[in-house]
Amino acid sequence: QKRVRKGDAEAISFLGIKYYHGKLGLAKDDTRAIELWTRAAELGSVTAHHHLGYTYYQGIGVEVEKPRGIHDLQQAAMKGQ
Repeated sequence: QKRVRKGDAEAISFLGIKYYHGKLGLAKDDTRAIELWTRAAELGSVTAHHHLGYTYYQGIGVEVEKPRGIHDLQQAAMKGQ
């Protein structure tokens, strides 16, 4: 939580994963996960771009947005994910 409050992109992305899967005592919340991944991606998280890309491309918890999904997957790929 401390790292999330300080704006650590990977910590924010990790928290998004936990919300997405409903782990660590958190209720499953796709919307919150996507919000966290979006913030983390803006801060430079490659992992967050990967998760956003997959989520938007497949339409998991959101409407399918293939162009958005492709964009995020390309960002992740260009940065080594």
